Amino acid sequence: MSLNIYNIAGLVGVVLALYAYACVQWRRDFAKTLAYSVLNLLNAALILVSLIGEWNLAVFVSNSIWIGLSLYGVVRCLRYKTRERAELTLPKDHRRTSAPYPSQERS
Repeated sequence: MSLNIYNIAGLVGVVLALYAYACVQWRRDFAKTLAYSVLNLLNAALILVSLIGEWNLAVFVSNSIWIGLSLYGVVRCLRYKTRERAELTLPKDHRRTSAPYPSQERS
């Protein structure tokens, strides 16, 4: 086995995957962050790049699914942050609470 650019990409991907997993073990709420989803997206993409050097169907399938799930996590985090910013711009009495908005109150 020679150490070419594809193997290096795969190794970097594995290091990122292990780092993301370690971060979740150290701080459980890390799994809810944008950084976690981006790390998983990058590691799966780099591992897929390594398949250019040597094809493996199982690795391709698992990392393709991993990319899809990571993209979902990225979109979900971005939507949450957008919604959170929008709520900060609302007047204090209209921020999300357990009580309905005045327009939603029943007469």
